[in-house]
Amino acid sequence: MGNKHVTKEVLLKEIELIREIMIYTALKEGLVSDNTVKVSQELDRKLNELEEIY
Repeated sequence: MGNKHVTKEVLLKEIELIREIMIYTALKEGLVSDNTVKVSQELDRKLNELEEIY
């Protein structure tokens, strides 16, 4: 159970960082730029990982 807690905390930190990167990239390059889409897809993957823990 301890490992899940650590994993959840790490994932939450990663998700927050990726979200900030996505917002920055979207503001700089636009919502449909390739980079924004790639970061958004990575955020989706991390959110799915978090969902699997719960």
